[in-house]
Amino acid sequence: MLCVGGGNEGIVGEDHLSLVGQDITEFNVAPNNAHSIKHLDLSYNLLEKVDGVQRFVGLRELILDNNNLRDLTLPLLPFLHTLSLNKNKIHDLNTLLDKLAKCAPQLEYLSLLGNAACPNELMAGDEEDYQNYRYVVINKLKYLKFLDSRPVIHAERRNAENKMKFASVVRALHQEELLYSDEEENTPLAKDQDMERKTGFGKRNYKYKGRHSEGNKFISNNDL
Repeated sequence: MLCVGGGNEGIVGEDHLSLVGQDITEFNVAPNNAHSIKHLDLSYNLLEKVDGVQRFVGLRELILDNNNLRDLTLPLLPFLHTLSLNKNKIHDLNTLLDKLAKCAPQLEYLSLLGNAACPNELMAGDEEDYQNYRYVVINKLKYLKFLDSRPVIHAERRNAENKMKFASVVRALHQEELLYSDEEENTPLAKDQDMERKTGFGKRNYKYKGRHSEGNKFISNNDL
């Protein structure tokens, strides 16, 4: 047994530790054999962070379902292949994926059901939103084989790569347009035009091209 805050006890084996449903708010203790633990289950607690995971360098599976996690900061876990974060309070998908890509580079199984970051039917999302979410996750985590309740198939990964490439091109074009717009606004001509717009009695860049314009009275029919 492993004693945690409040006198709660967990189940410790040679390669696993379970602290399910202990109502713990912090996880900052570890057994002496933490380095050899491969399966860690901290589900159904009140955790907002998991600082104690730093000592579990050999983890293969980490279960954190039904907690109060808004973000997740982990040490480098080179062997971690399964991570379950169902029913937490994670909103920022991109930040989470950036961290996971660095700390769990071999991740194969990930579940985020029941978080705001996962727009599936549990969070009142539609199929299109959910599929786009899958494309983002799959493109970021290169070795992912299973996401939420579905396997990642080859065609889906290919579509994810294509969509992300297209999105990158669109962002680059948008940034180029903004840069060009900024450069135009900073030219002397643009500043002069801006001053004219702000002046109550400035010039108007208006040109009339009709039959009765001043220019037309100097043009005969033979000139047309």
